[in-house]
Amino acid sequence: MLLFTLSPVQAGKYYVLCEGNFGQANASLWSIDESLQNLEGPLIWNTATNPLGDVGQSLTLFDHSLYVVMNGSHKVRVLDLNSGETHIADIDLPDSSPRYMVVHRESGLGYISSWTLSALLIVDLDNNTVIDTFSVGARPEGLLIVGDELFASIVSTSDGLGSENSVLRIDLSGESPEVTHDYSVIPGPGSMTLLANELYVTSINYNDAWESFSGTSKINLTDHTVTTLDHGYYTNFVADLNLINGEVYRTFGTSVVPLNEDLSLNNTGAIGNISGIYSHSIAKNNLLIGSSDFVAPDLVSILSIDGQEIASFNVGAFPSQIIYYSSDAVSTDQKVDLPTSFSLGNNYPNPFNPSTSIPFNLYLADHVRLSIYDISGRMVATLIDNHLGAGNYFSNWDGRNAKGQPVSSGIYHAILHSSSQTSSIKLNLIK
Repeated sequence: MLLFTLSPVQAGKYYVLCEGNFGQANASLWSIDESLQNLEGPLIWNTATNPLGDVGQSLTLFDHSLYVVMNGSHKVRVLDLNSGETHIADIDLPDSSPRYMVVHRESGLGYISSWTLSALLIVDLDNNTVIDTFSVGARPEGLLIVGDELFASIVSTSDGLGSENSVLRIDLSGESPEVTHDYSVIPGPGSMTLLANELYVTSINYNDAWESFSGTSKINLTDHTVTTLDHGYYTNFVADLNLINGEVYRTFGTSVVPLNEDLSLNNTGAIGNISGIYSHSIAKNNLLIGSSDFVAPDLVSILSIDGQEIASFNVGAFPSQIIYYSSDAVSTDQKVDLPTSFSLGNNYPNPFNPSTSIPFNLYLADHVRLSIYDISGRMVATLIDNHLGAGNYFSNWDGRNAKGQPVSSGIYHAILHSSSQTSSIKLNLIK
């Protein structure tokens, strides 16, 4: 499953969208060069004479185009990044309150969640026009595309397809979208990420006194079971999710914290200690945290995965999302979070019989080999030996050797090699 289109390598940039203050049309867009030395912005739009707009909600990168979703201004502003940040179009969405956008590469269509219309807006990206709406009878929030399936978190509902506080699973392979599953999760679902066959969802909800609480849900996309855990009182305004080295991390308090298998917080692995976290993103094996004290300018901090601060920059009010662009890695497709490193994830199921799925991440294009070894170090089978582009992948092992013969029960090692790196995991075959 390739998530990127490759072209000649050029230095990239990090793009920072600042939400701005509601009703004040002071959203802003900034860039940080790949060396993490220089900040530029606000880009293109000047707040005084040519504002970007009201409430910069989210960013979507597809091929060389950057789509800036403006919630309060009810539009999507489109930039061509390959031609030097050129504003090429606006997609006007009157009174729609757009939230997030994803792209279905196979059809070339964009899907935008709309609170006001309780629907997904379907956009033809060739001419940047809305061609249809798909009503869900609810307020869709976060969106995630995996192949021909779209997942939409539902934060509230009226009459329609979605139950309150759910995640809809939508098939995009037919002539029109079709809801195939409706998963009940913790109230207030938003951010989502996928690891192996499990979809993780963070939620924020409120009591009558407007105190906020948060939890995490995990949906098994094979057997459709849902695991939930309420984390209790919550002080952050967002609850972003990302994958780091094959583990799921979420915002909590002043850190970005990995989740245990039961969804509890693994505080010993927490990264960072930054007050007022407003968003976090992963790019180029760095953790990018936007924080706010409600008085502009606000701060973007760039940390290594082990928590060391590399750089920080003052930007506009409420840095809501940060993405990375270069011309050799230009299509995130919003299918899954950007790969952050060269790594193997935990296989699923494990123990297994007769087969298991092995996820792995490639940040850069390379020739890779994924092989299975027994505990004595003898090679059992080679699953992949090919040049692959950067992206997130899965490979299945059916418990057979290179001759197609079933192997015996025991511990095996999956080892992923590239031209310069190696990563390994243990597999437990039980018969």
